[in-house]
Amino acid sequence: MNIIWPDTIIEIGVILAVAIVTRGVLMRVIRMWIRSSTRRAERQRDDLSGRAAKVIAAAGAMDTERQNHRSRTLASMLGSILNALLVIVVAFMVLQAVGINIAPALASAGIGGIAIGFGAQSLVKDILSGIFIMMEDQFGVGDSIDVGDLRGTVLGLGLRVTRIQDPHGEIWYVRNGEISTLGNRTQGWSVSTVTVPVPISQDPQAVISTLTAICIALDQDEVWSETMLESPVVLGLNSFEGNLANYQILLKCPTDKQWGLERELRARILTAFDAAGIRTPRPIDYVGQPPKA
Repeated sequence: MNIIWPDTIIEIGVILAVAIVTRGVLMRVIRMWIRSSTRRAERQRDDLSGRAAKVIAAAGAMDTERQNHRSRTLASMLGSILNALLVIVVAFMVLQAVGINIAPALASAGIGGIAIGFGAQSLVKDILSGIFIMMEDQFGVGDSIDVGDLRGTVLGLGLRVTRIQDPHGEIWYVRNGEISTLGNRTQGWSVSTVTVPVPISQDPQAVISTLTAICIALDQDEVWSETMLESPVVLGLNSFEGNLANYQILLKCPTDKQWGLERELRARILTAFDAAGIRTPRPIDYVGQPPKA
């Protein structure tokens, strides 16, 4: 094997220079891609207006921290993959430059790669799915999501597996490649309809006026107004059920905030009804057997 070292050294230098330039260009493309996805999420948030924008802005620091963490994780992960690929390619090219026949090694690697590929299809699928979940910000740690029949809070998001805790406290490990459809309740909002049963003998106008006053007071409350995306709306008399008339109130708030808001609204309704002399349902108001004491 005759090696002309001056020419070989120059060739190796060119290979290394091209590899460095290629890495720089690809890393720049990766960073631009990540920034683009981050801006897309920010634009979706900026499209909101009025109270929704105010409520979302209150969580802006958390969103920014999450986006920065996601960007750093993706940049580091994709950078490591890129570095590994470039090292392998450069190593083969340098070996070829110094006169070492790499054809047998490539053939062996190809056969081995095919065998490994068949055995690692699910692993590759999980990792690629994890990359795209992070890249597209489908969900993150702390989000409340639905995956098939499973509902819970994301405790950890890895390249291969996502950890989810259900409402009962049980921890589930879900392979990213198995996630075909999911719902993210944290990224959206909740619309809650509160039904207020009132004896049918009560004046509907008095009931609606009282409910409207309650909603206005709740909307003007500094604490509770921060949990609503829009002012509560009294829908009016919705249906009849035996001796009861059902009135409804519509609430729109961030996900998982509706429970506390509903409890506060019902407590205010009881207090206001008592002050206004509006009767609340009693066992005798129901059709059928009265509940046992």
